[in-house]
This record gives sequence, C-alpha cells and structure tokens, in this order.
Amino acid sequence: MDPKRLISITQPYCFTLDGTGQLDCFETASTVCGDEGSQWVIRVQYPANNLSAIERVGSPFCSDPAEPVVSDPASGTPDAPPMPVVTLADFRSLNIAPSKIESDSGGFGLIRGNTNFFATEEDQTLNSTMLGQQVAIQAVPVQWTWDYGDGSEKLANPYPGGPQVEFNQETTTSHVYEETGQYPVGLTTSYRGQFSVNDGPWIAIPGTAEIPSEPVTADIWRSTSKNVADDCHENPEGWACGSPFVED
Repeated sequence: MDPKRLISITQPYCFTLDGTGQLDCFETASTVCGDEGSQWVIRVQYPANNLSAIERVGSPFCSDPAEPVVSDPASGTPDAPPMPVVTLADFRSLNIAPSKIESDSGGFGLIRGNTNFFATEEDQTLNSTMLGQQVAIQAVPVQWTWDYGDGSEKLANPYPGGPQVEFNQETTTSHVYEETGQYPVGLTTSYRGQFSVNDGPWIAIPGTAEIPSEPVTADIWRSTSKNVADDCHENPEGWACGSPFVED
C-alpha cells in the first residue's frame, strides 16, 4: 500500500479517538442533528502505513441519514481486502445487554410522593469476524426512556439517574403517582454504536438500537399518621415498629 496515500473516513464526533463516549456531547448532538439516523461526525485521516498518526480534520457536521456514514477506504487499492461495514440492522441484531432498573426502596413508594427509579449504565464492546477480519463493535447508552405504568407521558432522559440522597427527594428520574396500587415500570435504553476493523479507528454506525429492560413493579401506598404509646425497643411487635409499610 502506498505509504504516501492518506486514508480518510468518518468518525462519530462524540467518541474520542480511543473509543471513549462523551455523554454530554451526545446530548448536544441530539439537538444539533435532529433527523432520525443522523449523527454528529467528523473526518479523520491517517497515512496508509501509519495508523498511529491518525488525526481529525475539519469541523464536525451532521451526517445524512439517507447516506452511508463510511465508505471503504481500501477501494481503489489493487488486491486490498474489502472493508467490513457494520450497518444499523447489524448493530440492532447484536446481543446488547439491557440496563437494569434499580430503586431506592424495592419499588415501594407513597402516593403523591417522589418514588425514585434509576438505571445501570455500561458501555459494551462486542467482538466479531467479518469478511475474515476482526471487528469490534461498541454500544454506548445515550438515552433512557421511562414508562411508569400509570398512563403518564413517558420520560426520555439523557442520564440514567441515581439514588435519592434523602427520602421523598425529587430526582431527574423520580415519579409522582396520584393513586395507590401496583404499576409496571418499564425502561428502554437507546444505544449509539461504532465499529473498528483490525484495531483501526472507530467508525460511526448511523441511528440507535433501542433495548428494553426487564420491568419492575412500583407498589404505591397511602400514608397515615397515628399516635402510639409503644416503645419499639420494649415492644418490637408494636404498630409500625417492624416496617413503615403496615396494614390497617
């Protein structure tokens, strides 16, 4: 291969050259590039015989969702092996692990209080062989969409949330239920993808893969106040001594 030839491909702007995703950047990109399947990308180039000299050139731009983000950099080179290209359909067919739904109190909450659920967050790298070449595919979570099961509008959030600092604290992923009962809480995580061939630069995969999580149950109770004379140290069986959730 001609060492003077520069290979130019497109890379997702929100990934660093070493493949690390930047969540704040993805949030901005979703606003800048609003069309379905469009990504914020940037050109990268490197000498044909020196991958370590890879560098970004120009300014980031929004890819056209109707056009492939990457073309084969080996095209035009005699006897060069074809470059594998991971499509959105390929990406969505992968066994991407869903986020796990967590909660502060095992799903128990109080009517008109802040019941808090949050999700796990994990980048995933899957390895495959395509056209006889080693391909690494990375899936990075960029959005979590919550369905709280009570008919309210779904909540799309660019952050997975986290535990409450104190009871009944409002968080970015907490929810207020207006009626008592049990509600199925669902979650769908959107993953952005990129792939690398033979440890080469990371290349964007247009679009996202939506992966549903195993639902959990929100068990919403009504709170009441009572004056009691029992000392729970002296009488552990006294009213509400064992748990704040009791039957009348």
